[in-house]
This record gives sequence, C-alpha cells and structure tokens, in this order.
Amino acid sequence: MTVFSYPRVRLLMLSSFVAILLGPRVGYASERAQVGLQCVSYGTGPMLECLIDLKRKDGTPIDQAQITLSALMPSMPMAHTIKPVRVVPTGKPGEYQGSLTLEMLGVWSIDIDIAAPMREKVSRNLMVNECKGDLRCAATLAKPGDKSPDHRPAKGHGGH
Repeated sequence: MTVFSYPRVRLLMLSSFVAILLGPRVGYASERAQVGLQCVSYGTGPMLECLIDLKRKDGTPIDQAQITLSALMPSMPMAHTIKPVRVVPTGKPGEYQGSLTLEMLGVWSIDIDIAAPMREKVSRNLMVNECKGDLRCAATLAKPGDKSPDHRPAKGHGGH
C-alpha cells in the first residue's frame, strides 16, 4: 500500500491545475488576428499618426474592436514611455486610427493592445525620422541596430 504525504498530494494537485491553465488552448490559433500597422510622423514632438488594419485569419475585417496604442523607446524605456491612447474606427471595415505624441526622434516600439473581440498584443519597432517643413514622413520598420544617433529631441521639443 502506497501512502502519499499531504504536501506531496497538494503539489500533485497544484501541478495538474497549472498544466490545465498553461496547456494548449483549443481554437486559440484560429482566434489570432492579422494586424497591419502604418504610421506617419509630422510636426514637433513629433506626432505619430497610425492606421491599424485588423483582420481575422481568413482575411475578413474585424469591427468593433477595443484597441489601445502606446509607445516606448527601447533604448531608454524608463525615460520615454508614452501613455496608451484608445484608437477609433475610421469608418472603413477593420480599420482604426490613433495618434501619439512622441518625445523625440528615433526607434520607438509601438504596442497595439487588442482587448476585444480577442485578447492579443502586437509590437512593432518603427524608425521615426524628422520630416522637412510641414510634410508627413512614413515611420518605417526599424532594422536591428537602428537608433537615434544622439538621442536628441525633435526640433521645438524641450527634451527631458
């Protein structure tokens, strides 16, 4: 006859519970969204205006999503973290818009946090460059090693 000690049984029950919580989620992969991100920068600050394209795995647009947009500078995350903003639908199916005021030029990690109809967080590193005059510049995907050469604030911004 095998006798289990109370702590051993408790540990076995706990590990079974954790396995259930962390185990594979049935249907989870089919719930993942396709997330497109296009951003332009302009003005001092600079401002970053982003369009988010949200689709199901089959390509159909996802409407009525609850999404927030935020940013942090990976090279200085404690110094440059931008408060999340709620994005709004543009009127085009599955398309949302949000704007962030950044503190300087350089590489920014843009976080797209989807709360509904599924739960997902997507991050993209973008290079935000200075635009000439009143033009708008595309913020492009950052390449490994990209950074602000001197971490200088954008023109007209007092810095930190």
